[in-house]
Amino acid sequence: MKFHSALLLLSTRALITNAELVTFKVLAVNGIPTLNINNEHHKMEAVPDNYPLYKISVNVDNFPVNYNYILNDGEKDKEEKEEFTRQRTKDEYALNEFFGRSVTIKEHPLLPKAYESFKYATQSKLFNDNYVATIVIKCDPEKLKSIHTDVKSKEKIDAEVIYANPYTIKTFKNAKLSLSGQSTVEVPKLSYKIKKLKDDKNKELFGRSSIKLRAEHMDPSMLREKIYTDVLNTLGVPTPQNTFARLFINGEPIGLFDLSDDVKNSRYLRETFNQGEKYKDNTLNPLFKGSRISSEGLYSNLGYYGEDVNQPVYSWVYDYKGEDKVLNKTQHIEKELIPFLKEIDDYKTHKSDNMPLEIDTFLRSLAMEFLGGGVDNYWANPGNFFVYKDAEKNQWFFQDCDFHYTFGVKWAEKQMLMTPLSKFPPSILEDDKDDKTRPPLDAILEHQEHKDKLNKIFERILKTSYHQNALFPRLESLTNLIREDAHWDVTLTRTNVNPTHGLQNVYTIDDFENEATSEKPDGFSGGYTLRYFIKTKATLLAEELNLTIPVDYESNLGYYENLSFNEDEDSDRSGSLKTISINIFTVLICYLVSILF
Repeated sequence: MKFHSALLLLSTRALITNAELVTFKVLAVNGIPTLNINNEHHKMEAVPDNYPLYKISVNVDNFPVNYNYILNDGEKDKEEKEEFTRQRTKDEYALNEFFGRSVTIKEHPLLPKAYESFKYATQSKLFNDNYVATIVIKCDPEKLKSIHTDVKSKEKIDAEVIYANPYTIKTFKNAKLSLSGQSTVEVPKLSYKIKKLKDDKNKELFGRSSIKLRAEHMDPSMLREKIYTDVLNTLGVPTPQNTFARLFINGEPIGLFDLSDDVKNSRYLRETFNQGEKYKDNTLNPLFKGSRISSEGLYSNLGYYGEDVNQPVYSWVYDYKGEDKVLNKTQHIEKELIPFLKEIDDYKTHKSDNMPLEIDTFLRSLAMEFLGGGVDNYWANPGNFFVYKDAEKNQWFFQDCDFHYTFGVKWAEKQMLMTPLSKFPPSILEDDKDDKTRPPLDAILEHQEHKDKLNKIFERILKTSYHQNALFPRLESLTNLIREDAHWDVTLTRTNVNPTHGLQNVYTIDDFENEATSEKPDGFSGGYTLRYFIKTKATLLAEELNLTIPVDYESNLGYYENLSFNEDEDSDRSGSLKTISINIFTVLICYLVSILF
C-alpha cells in the first residue's frame, strides 16, 4: 500500500514537472506552417476566422524551449525553413509571431519630452511601435490591376482587410482600397489608403476608420518619417501618428510601409483635438490643406491677398477637407479661410491683438521643420500642411504632415543642412518664385516675446528629444526592429505598371544599412545619411545661437511613450491555463488512485 502510494506520488510529481502544454502561434500568409522542436515536427492548424493565424499546443519538457517554423513541410520546391532559432521561457504567453521574422516584440528607448503632451489628444494602440504589424488585403484582381494601371483614377475598390499584430487579429470585410498621394502615384512603389475600417460589430481599428500606407519610396532607411513624428510627439503638438506595417495583397508580398493617420478622417480629428469625444451638435469644423504649384509661383503661405476668392493664390493652392457637403470649396474658402487669413494680417499690422492661430504649437512645428530639414513642408516650401479650426474652442491649429523628405534625403539637402536660421528659408529651386514671406510666422516674430520664445524652443529641443544621446539609441532600436522587413522590401517587384518618376530610387540592403546606421555624410544618390544630418544640424544651430549642448540630455518632464498593449491583453494565455488544468487534473486523479490502493 505504502509502496503504491509512494510510486504514484513520484509519478504525479514527474507529471507535474514535465507535462507542460505550451501554445505556439504564427502568422503565415501563404502555405501551412509546421512547428519544429528538436527536429520533432508538429503540423499547425489554421485558427477559424483568424486567417492568417496558425496554432498548436504541444508538451514541452524543458525550458527555455528552442524552436522555429517550417512552411510547407516536406513539399518539394515549396518548403521554406526559418534560418534562426526562437526561444520561449516558461512564463511567456503565446504571441502571434510572423513566419520568417525573428523579432516579434522590441521595446525601444523612449525620447524625453521637451514639452507636455498636446492636451486635447488621446492615444491609439494602433501606433504601438514595438512591433511591425501585418496587413493582408483581399480584393478583385482585375480591379486591383485597374488602379495599378490608371494611377490617377482615384478609384476606390472593395476590399477585405485583415490587420494582425502580436496580440490580436481584426478583420474588416467592407473596406475600401485606393491609391494615396499626388506625385507619389507616379513612382514604382505605390502608397495606399484604406477607408471604412469597421467590422461586423461596427468597431473601428483602434479608433481609426481610415489609414494610409505610405511607401517611403524616397527614403532608403524607411525611418525618417517615423523618427520625425517621434520628435514631434515630444513637442506637444498635434500630429498624425505612424508606425510600421508589412503589406500583402491577394497573397502577394507588397512591402514594408509606414502606417499613418489620415488627417482628413473625422475620427482622427476628434481623437487629436477633442480627447476622442464627439463635437456638440455635430459641429462641422473647417479643415483646409495647403499645397503649391511651384511652376506658377503659387504657394499656400497663409497670406491674405484681399477678398476675391477666385484668385489663384486661394483657389489653386487651398482645398477644403472638412466634413460639410452643403457648401462647395469656393464657399468654404470665402466663408472660413479668408477671414482667418485676414485676422493673421491684422495681427501682423497691429490692427488686432488677436492671433487666431495657436502660437506655441505652430512655432514648435516650424522649429522641427528647421531641425529636421523639412524641404517639403511649410517653412521651406509652403505646402503639405493643414489648418483646422475647433469651433467650440474658437481656435485654429496648424498641423504638419508628410515627413519623408527630411533629414538630408536627396532634395536640396545642402541648403536644408547649411542654411543658418537667420537666412532661412533658402531657395531650393533654380527658378524659385517663392517670395519667402510666411505671414503667420512673420506676424508672430514681429513680437519680441515670441521671437525669444522661438529661440527658447530651439534650445529646449536640442537639450531633450533632438539630443544625439536620446535620438541615436532609439534609431538603432527601430532599425533592429525593421531590418528583416527592410531587407525583404528591396527584393520585391513594385506595383506601379507604368512609373514615370522615382525610377532612380532602387535600393539595396547596403543602402538601407548605410542610411540607417552610418554617421558618415554620404547618403543615397548624394544626400546625407540620417544620423549625419541630425548631429550636424544640431551642432550648427547650437553654434549660431551660442548654445552649449549638455553631455546628457534633459528629461525633467519624463518621456513620451506610445499607448501599448498589456502583456496578456488580446494575447493567448491558453497554453499556461491548459498546463495548470492538466496538472491539477493529474494530481486529483493520482490522489484518488492512491487512496483506493
